[in-house]
Amino acid sequence: MAGISIYLRNLKILAKAIGKLRNTRYTISINLSQGLWKLAMLKIIYDVIQRFEVENGVPRLISTNIQVIQGGEDLLSLAINMLERLGFYDKFEENRTSQYIGYRLKNPGKGAKRYQLVLAQRKEGLCISIPKNVFQQEILELTCETEGILIDRGDHFEQYKTNILGRFWVLPSKEDIFLDSMQVSYPNSLKGEVQGSFSLNSYENYIDDDGVDWGGIVSMSPEEFKIEHLGDISSYLIIHEDKLFPYAWQVCIGYKEVLEEFISYFAKILMEQQ
Repeated sequence: MAGISIYLRNLKILAKAIGKLRNTRYTISINLSQGLWKLAMLKIIYDVIQRFEVENGVPRLISTNIQVIQGGEDLLSLAINMLERLGFYDKFEENRTSQYIGYRLKNPGKGAKRYQLVLAQRKEGLCISIPKNVFQQEILELTCETEGILIDRGDHFEQYKTNILGRFWVLPSKEDIFLDSMQVSYPNSLKGEVQGSFSLNSYENYIDDDGVDWGGIVSMSPEEFKIEHLGDISSYLIIHEDKLFPYAWQVCIGYKEVLEEFISYFAKILMEQQ
């Protein structure tokens, strides 16, 4: 990547030259398509976008975005290429910003102008956001019941609080691996399913002095749950809230194989629902 460093230094020299224009304050964007370097005898073409802010003649680098467009393929490029092959662009229009790429319907109905898919490159990988109503039917939600103070609800008493431990998308190709791991840590809790909401509380049964058979759940605190209990981390994705788009949930992907399976699965769902 030495070639990139040299090239970026040259861009800073260019920015200083621009600064001589002495405008009071303005923002410029430099799009250098097909910057070419030869690295280790491998020809790779990059798309480099740099944004500078110039105030009182002093340039300041705001952001740099480097994408491989030929000779190699990063996760963002892979996702975009997959969407093109699947025909996603026939129904959705793309909007690119410095932070993310968002996809809206080309002909949305009234009140349906939200993004249906958002791609954002982060340090931890490629983060993908999808509306909660699309995600909801496809994910696994794990909960636990914690015993607390008895509360009178009028028609019944309530003593257990439901805690959401996490939401997960289990890769269809690795359902068996995930279920085997869960069976070890939480026997029979999922009943062979990887979609829906399930409690991880265990149950106990006992017979009282009168010979009556009683049963009930054993209280479980959220602290008892450990993510390591889910087993092979390559078999599932953790779902997070999206702070930028509150109507969506987000996953972050760091591996090509996982990304390919995720995009193939959800792109088809999004296209079929619209």
